Formats: sequence, C-alpha cells, structure tokens
Amino acid sequence: MDGSRHGVVVSPEPRAAEIGADVLRRGGNAFDAAVATAFAQTVFSPFMCGLGGWGLATTYHAKTRTSKHFGFSARVGSRMFPEMWAEDIKGYTDMWHVALVEGHKNLMGYTAIMTPGTVAGLGELHRTYGSLPWADLIEPSVEASDQGYPISEQVAGVSRSFVFPGMPPVEEHYCWSDAAKELWIRPDGTLKQAGEPFRNPDHAKTLRQLADRGAEDFYTGDLADLIVRDFELNGAFVTAEDLANYEVDIEQPLTGGYRGFQVESASLPNGGLLILHILKVLERFDLAKLEHNGPEHAFLVGAALAWAGVIRFRYLADPKYQEVPLEWLLSDAYTDEIAGHLRRGELPDLKVLHEPGGTTHLSVADDEGNCVSLTQTLSIPSGVVIPGTGFTWNGCTCLMDPEPGRVNSLVPGRSRANAAAPTILFKDGKPAMVVGSPGGYSIPSAVTQALSNVIDFGMSPSEAVAAPRLHSEGRPVFAEGRISQRTIRALQDRGMPIVQKPANYLASFGRVQLITLAGEGGFAAAADPRNDGGIACYA
Repeated sequence: MDGSRHGVVVSPEPRAAEIGADVLRRGGNAFDAAVATAFAQTVFSPFMCGLGGWGLATTYHAKTRTSKHFGFSARVGSRMFPEMWAEDIKGYTDMWHVALVEGHKNLMGYTAIMTPGTVAGLGELHRTYGSLPWADLIEPSVEASDQGYPISEQVAGVSRSFVFPGMPPVEEHYCWSDAAKELWIRPDGTLKQAGEPFRNPDHAKTLRQLADRGAEDFYTGDLADLIVRDFELNGAFVTAEDLANYEVDIEQPLTGGYRGFQVESASLPNGGLLILHILKVLERFDLAKLEHNGPEHAFLVGAALAWAGVIRFRYLADPKYQEVPLEWLLSDAYTDEIAGHLRRGELPDLKVLHEPGGTTHLSVADDEGNCVSLTQTLSIPSGVVIPGTGFTWNGCTCLMDPEPGRVNSLVPGRSRANAAAPTILFKDGKPAMVVGSPGGYSIPSAVTQALSNVIDFGMSPSEAVAAPRLHSEGRPVFAEGRISQRTIRALQDRGMPIVQKPANYLASFGRVQLITLAGEGGFAAAADPRNDGGIACYA
C-alpha cells in the first residue's frame, strides 16, 4: 500500500493492537501507532488502564538515534499530607502490602485518586515524535466506544479476582460511584460478563473532546473544569493546580548491559532499576550451560528475584523526594555481593506474599527502526466514574505508604514507586528487542526471564514469553504449575521456600509483550498467552 509503513504492534488487547497496526498501514510511525493503541486500550481494557490513570514509555527515535524515557506517573494530590491516615491503619494485605485504612479511603472513592498522567504522557509522546494528526489517532477509539463491543474474558475476569481478607468485594470496589454502577453492574448486582454487549457513549464523547481540543483540555480546559468541580464536591485531594501544573518527565532511560546487549529501561521511580540489577546478577552465571528451569537454573533465577525484592522495599522511590543510591545498587561491588549470596544458597530474610495483577502494555517497532515500549495502568481502580465522562479513575493512593517518614509516604507531588519497566535492548548500536509487561511487581521477574530465554537459551519470542516462570520478591519463591516436580523437590531440598501455584499459566506472573528485530525491517513478535492471550499484529 502506497505510503504505508511496515512494523508490528504487540498488545494483550487484540483489537487495540489492530488499531495500532492500521495506523502503520496509513503511513504513521511507531509513535503514532503507540498513541493510537494506548487510547484503544482505554476502551477495551477499562479496569487495567484509562484516561484517569498513568504510565511510562521507553522510546528510540531512529532518525536522531535518540533514546528517551517519558514518565507520566500518578502523583500525590496537594491536599494530602504524610500523617493524615497514620492513626487509621488496621493492617496490611498480602497483595503489594496495601495498607488497610479505616473505611478503605485509600483504596476506593475520591480519596484514593492521585493526579493522573496518561493523557499528558500520550500528548507529549505525540508532540515529540508523532507524524499523523492527533485527532486521527484517537478517532478509532471514539468509534469503538460509541459502537460498542462484546466484553472480553479479560475484562469480565475481574469479577473472579481473589479478594484478600479485609478488602471490599470487587463489585463494591471497582464500581464505587453511581456512574460506575450504571456502566458495569447488571440488575442482579453482579459485574457484566464475557460476551455481553457493551457501549460507552460518554467515553466516546470525552475522547472526541480530547481529539478536538488536545491533551491540554484534560488539565486546563473545559474537561479540567468539569473534573475539578466534581472533585471539590466529593472531597478529592487533587486540585485544579495539581492538574494545571502537571508535567511529563522526559529523561534518559537507565542503562545497563547483558551479555553484549545494551539494555535501556525505565528511569526512577519505576522498575528499570530492578530489571538492570537482576540481569547484572544473572550475568555472573553461565545460564546457557544449565537445564532451563532445571534445579540449578531455577534456584539462581528464584534467588536473584528474591534479592531484588530488597531493593524494591528499601530503596525504590521517587528520587525528587528520596535519595536512591542508584550508582551503588548497579555497581559491580553490590552485584558481586548478591551473586555471592546465590553461590552460598542464601536468600534474604524478607517475607513477601504475592498476588499482583493489573496494568497493560504495548510494544511497537517500525521499519525505520523507531521503537516504543509503553506501560499504562490505573494501578487499582478507585471505582470512581465522573458522570458524563465514561472513564474510571486511578486508585493509586492505596499503593502509597500511610506511615509518615517512609520512602513512599504521602508527600504532595510525589510519584509512587512501581515495578513498570518498558525496556529496549540494543546490539551493535541498533535496536534488537522491545519488551515490557503488565503485572505489578511481577513485571521485573517476567521481563528478565523472557529476555534470558531469548539471549541465553535461543528461544523465539513465542517460546520466550510462554515458558514456565518463577516470581519472588523475597520469601517465598513462587512457581507456575508447569515447573517440574523434580525441580520443585530439588529447590525444597536446598532450603528454598517454594510455593507452586495450581495454575499453569498465571496472569499474575506478568504478560510479556516482546518484539525482536533482525536486519532491515525483519520482525518477530509475541504476546504472552497468560490470561486470555494477546496478539502480535503486523503491518
């Protein structure tokens, strides 16, 4: 097709990936395709991401040979302060160590909302590198919301999500406001299920307004006025000034290496630090000589992931508000210290139970060599939909620390630490892989294992993302059901606290979206099959 561009879009949402690939066919570049796909994900995966959410992207612009990281994190509202809920903490959940605050006011409703960044981030990505008109990239999502679609199994599956003791039921949590109930709750009080028709004309109207007026309308225009009026009526902690002053952080990605590849990943306070650390530790061992997921390989991987949990809990934070010893954590000396623990069979004394989930991701590459790895999320939905807008707001406050004086306490303007890690790998100065994943704090474990599967074991993208996986952030180490019993018994004999999950493909272990690039316009790509699968859509 004249004017078209070859490339590939990988996403857990097939219909969103198709929209992105169609942008490439119309002559758009990878950045255009990423923006269009991201907006489409807000339509087809409304509990995983949305206009009221946040995200981040690692990018490579081929013409200028420039790498950038776009950080559009959610930030603590200016009406919050560190001590505000210190006396209301009733305990902590096993999931992400979420604080159980009296009345769940950190988890759902307007008090759970932090200043969102998704619209600003997509707008900045388009302004920096986009080639097609902004409105053209949003229009397919307007049509999809207006015309409707059958609800996917992935969306309906939230109704079967495990609820930890002390947390509210999913229907009460995800559909807290009346406008949310009108969208998602059936007459019998249950969430709509897979295959049911769903239309969201209010979301279409909001998207059309953004298409016509630009991303800034969300922060300083008529849409911002509507948001602020509703927030003030309902006791939200985000103000008009928080929205108007929101800026996307554009900086260099964190950079490391792995067996001859240059690895560029998300800057702080995101999970790129964890990715680079895990790979640096694993590089101390000749994994290619080991049986994949055999006893020795599984021990090294599981232990490396467990020790990365120490960094997550002690150090991962917004560097604008908390000093992070980045140079030390990525130094040879610290890496050798951790590798020594692995050789001696030692695990950290850190108990972290595990049930992450959430979030979505897209990876894009085009035939010019442009690459985008973009993760976006609501973290956990607040259950708030402002009447007439059609989109759910983030519930990020629950993932901040209500204890004052800690690395992620409630300080106005602070971005929450997280594990999202959109990543690009280079070989001989050229992009070689584009990768990322949803999955909360399982993202670093999922991404590093997928990369090692390709680099150390010669797997194809499809094999690499589907292979059985481990996860840990301390103790215990978790294993999918497909890890052999021989390996499980061997790990137990070595004193590793191992918990084998009953499921063979666990969405909570991440859903990696991987592209490999070879030569002029040569792509191979795969979407993780966990939780309803995904698609690699070629143009």
